[in-house]
Amino acid sequence: MQRQFFILIAFLVVAVSTPFEKSQSQVAEQDSLALLALYDALDGDNWTFWRAWKGPGPVAGWSGVTVEEIPDEGWRVTRLNLWRNGMTGRLPEEMGDLTYLRQINFNENDITGNIPESFRNLKHLADLSLTDNQLSGPLPDFLSDLPSLEIIGLGINNFSGTLPESWGKMSNLKDLYLQTNNLEGPLPSSWGNLSNLENLGLNSNNFTGEIPPEWGQLENLRELILWQNQLSGTIPSEIGGMKSLEYLALSENSFEGPLPESMVELGNLQGLHAGHNNWGEEFPVMLTRLPQLEILYYNKTGLTSVPEEIGSMQNLKGISFNHNELGGEFPMVLTHLENLEFLYLWNTGLEGEIPAELFELQNLQSVALGHNHFTGSVPDGLLNLTQLKEFLIDNNQLTGFPDLSENQFIHEPAFSMQQNHFQFDVLENIVEQGFTLTSAEQKPISVLEDVTSENGNALQIEIDLRGNITQYLWYKDGELMAETEEPMLLIENAEPAHSGLWYVEAIHETLPESRMRTNDFEVHIVN
Repeated sequence: MQRQFFILIAFLVVAVSTPFEKSQSQVAEQDSLALLALYDALDGDNWTFWRAWKGPGPVAGWSGVTVEEIPDEGWRVTRLNLWRNGMTGRLPEEMGDLTYLRQINFNENDITGNIPESFRNLKHLADLSLTDNQLSGPLPDFLSDLPSLEIIGLGINNFSGTLPESWGKMSNLKDLYLQTNNLEGPLPSSWGNLSNLENLGLNSNNFTGEIPPEWGQLENLRELILWQNQLSGTIPSEIGGMKSLEYLALSENSFEGPLPESMVELGNLQGLHAGHNNWGEEFPVMLTRLPQLEILYYNKTGLTSVPEEIGSMQNLKGISFNHNELGGEFPMVLTHLENLEFLYLWNTGLEGEIPAELFELQNLQSVALGHNHFTGSVPDGLLNLTQLKEFLIDNNQLTGFPDLSENQFIHEPAFSMQQNHFQFDVLENIVEQGFTLTSAEQKPISVLEDVTSENGNALQIEIDLRGNITQYLWYKDGELMAETEEPMLLIENAEPAHSGLWYVEAIHETLPESRMRTNDFEVHIVN
């Protein structure tokens, strides 16, 4: 009985493995030769993954190669997945012989040249992914003749020239990424015919002109990324036809406003990056009626005020108004956004005190209020922001900060607080609690007043700075005059030579790179 069992197992192994092994050896000869040409052309001996290539085993065992049985064709190569593989050189023309290839993924290599003309033979190709290489030259028109193409990934290369109008007939195309190349010229109106397009990334090129109104027909488009180009003009009202749009990136162009009212039709929009354009002084209130909007970047747009309607955007998780001229006190309507996770108001001309109500937003993770004119103390409510990861308040006029020993932080937030009027006790408290202090240099601390004394009398100047200070450096007219360990300078016999513009630098015991300087003060020695 035991012998019969082993015979049965042996039969199953033969029945299952023999046809499979046989199939590997019968991969079409043109495919095998094309792969060998690929190996030689792209320096296969130095690949990161090269297992079994050019060896005696079946092609299906070669790293990154998939073979499948095609009716009436036998076993053919259908996928090449060799991303981040150390491949260098030019794609060989022989790749056009892999006529049943459905996927090419050579992302993150160092391939040069252009896409071979022979690729026009790859009629079954659905995925062409060559992102992050060194490919150059014009985008090939013939890709539009590949009826199965659904994905084109040619971003982060050196392609140049204009976008092919002919690509507008690729009716099956879903994803098209051409970001970070040297492409230029207008956006083709024919691309409005890409009815199945879902994701389009054209950022970081040199495109000019306006967004074609025909693109409003892209009803299935979910992601449109156009930032960092030279596009101009107004946004066409037809953009409201992009009913499926979830993410729209228009930043760093030369668009002009206002944004069209038709954008209220973008009911699925979740993220809008519109900064570094000239939309005008008023905020487009129709954006407050977008029910799904979660992320809004509206930096450097000419905005001068924050409307009350923004308070109704309860789905908003992040908002950035950096580099706008808002002026005045903190816009309190922002404290109504209960789900806010990040708030950026960098360089917006705000003044007055930071409101305690801001720190009632318990979901806040990142707050940037730097390069403004805030005064007073940071409210103690900061300690209750359990999710806080970074707090950036550089270049203000702040003087007080809460004692972090009572914090409720889950994470270890980073603090950037340079160029305020904080003293050493504030900075050392942050460090002692184990948090990161990314920058600490402060503006001069106003603790000294002008001094007048008679010639020949003793002159004593005392300074009141907080923190563990080990040394005081006393400067007159920019020249170091004395060093003391005590917060005091005693000149037993003052004379006219001691007159001048003085200041003091203090050196901390554990923060030696963070010198603190006082305000300038005049010393007058009179007869």
